[in-house]
Amino acid sequence: MSKYERPREKIILREYDEKILEKIKSELNISEMFTKILMSRGLTDFEKSKLFFNPSLENLHDPFLFKQMGVAVERILKVKKSGKIVIYGDYDVDGITAVSLLLRVLNKISITADCYLPDRLSEGYGVSKNGIDSIIKSGADLIITVDCGITAVEEVEYAKQNGIDMIITDHHEPKDEIPKAAAVIDPKIAGENYPDKNLAGVGVALKLAHALCQKSGAKEFWKDELDLAAFGTAADIVPLDGENRIITAFGYKKMQQNHNLGLSALIVAQNMKGRSLATNDIIFKLSPLVNAAGRMGDPKIGVKLFLSNDAGECENFVKILVSTNTQRREIEETISKEAFLLAEETIDFENEFAVVVAKKGWHSGIVGIVAARLVERFCRPSVLFSVGEDNIASGSIRTFGNCDVLKALNDCGDVLLSFGGHKSAAGLSVKMENLEIFRKKFNAAVKKQINFSDLSPTIIVDSEIDVVQLTPKFFENLKRIEPFGPANMRPVFVAKNLNHKFTPKAIGKNSEHLKMYLNGGGYSIDAVGFGFGNRIEEIKTAKNFTICFVLGENTYMGKSELQMEIRAIEI
Repeated sequence: MSKYERPREKIILREYDEKILEKIKSELNISEMFTKILMSRGLTDFEKSKLFFNPSLENLHDPFLFKQMGVAVERILKVKKSGKIVIYGDYDVDGITAVSLLLRVLNKISITADCYLPDRLSEGYGVSKNGIDSIIKSGADLIITVDCGITAVEEVEYAKQNGIDMIITDHHEPKDEIPKAAAVIDPKIAGENYPDKNLAGVGVALKLAHALCQKSGAKEFWKDELDLAAFGTAADIVPLDGENRIITAFGYKKMQQNHNLGLSALIVAQNMKGRSLATNDIIFKLSPLVNAAGRMGDPKIGVKLFLSNDAGECENFVKILVSTNTQRREIEETISKEAFLLAEETIDFENEFAVVVAKKGWHSGIVGIVAARLVERFCRPSVLFSVGEDNIASGSIRTFGNCDVLKALNDCGDVLLSFGGHKSAAGLSVKMENLEIFRKKFNAAVKKQINFSDLSPTIIVDSEIDVVQLTPKFFENLKRIEPFGPANMRPVFVAKNLNHKFTPKAIGKNSEHLKMYLNGGGYSIDAVGFGFGNRIEEIKTAKNFTICFVLGENTYMGKSELQMEIRAIEI
């Protein structure tokens, strides 16, 4: 096999319609730079821009726009008089926050409820008959799913046969048949009127909580849980536009107000108390702790953490999560090294459009994280399978570029035992005897969507900029665009004809990162390039270069300075 060499990042400067640019610039009385940033987000008129810069809870949609929301609320309130509800959730942060949010709200409106989260290792994702059996034994009258259930056609029927109703709340893509539950609430169902299709699982749970509060006369209780809703929304990496932008904008602020003691304990443990929170903080610092419980052990620890009203208890739960996450990182590192090596040995990178690797003994709770690392390394949709003793390979897939992996998996459905998820990430299982057939079919399916030339990292730049423009005031204006995330990523700039002020350094435990101080047009700025340490010799000798970057802030010993966070370097 040919050894893989990761291609250099391609820098592409966005093109803008000059007439629209001048119109928006004039209407909003803003600079050309910020006009381009708005246009790159699809904000091409005054009203859209106004809503974007002034997110308001008043602009959230009526939850009863969901076709079956009324039926769901009536069924839940019926149980309130005499009965018990069990919330059936997923074991990731989205599911854990959704379960916690709904339990907190149900408790406040005096409805008895408990929760069930499946064991990732023994039960796998989604609603199972074993899970339903356990819930029936507990004496429950109604199951409400959160962040799962939209494909549980047989399981809903099984529950019905055993005398228990189900309400499905989910945000995943449905298949051809919709479960015949008491009510199904999922914005992605064909014919569903609800305007915002991009809610996370916890976002759908928030809409149910909002509707329950309206109907029961407790109109404001749902607002208390915006911190949990924001946490789960950011962690699930859904587009941060529409309602998700409103949820995160208000939820991040509430997270800093110590409303939820569990969230506060997480923030303290990661040394983030008193800081402004950003989406990257949640994705890379906070959510891995909560996800670790679902990946390695008992996801209920996360629910207990978010329900607790005892600060000492929360602190103990967080200690368990930190320890579990440390164990998770060690296992992830081992699997990553093995998966990288296996891919190098088995994938024909000159002809194959996807990475598919499998091995017995890999921890099934870690496969999704390592699949994402494979994507980053090999610039292809990647599938990582953990093979069980029964010779069933259970895996996780992550996408690259614009490839819709769920659509690709549909082309392989005849050889898969199960699959489901999003266009960018999914879970699947296959018999080992069919693994090679799947690999070929999946490659062919990916090839139908993208060209070989697409298998390179591409960075779309919002605007060219001079170093002299990178002022504290400019940075403060950029922060008005927060919260950043999918569909509203941090603006990307390119600066040309830069040179060194000081000799660049390779930093980090393995010298994997790059530290620079750059001159441009008579002005200087700090710069850091994560993962660029391997280019140190080339960059040391370069007389001038182009830097593609996002603008951040480096704080050291209480002092902050602006910093370029490098995304690409062209000599």
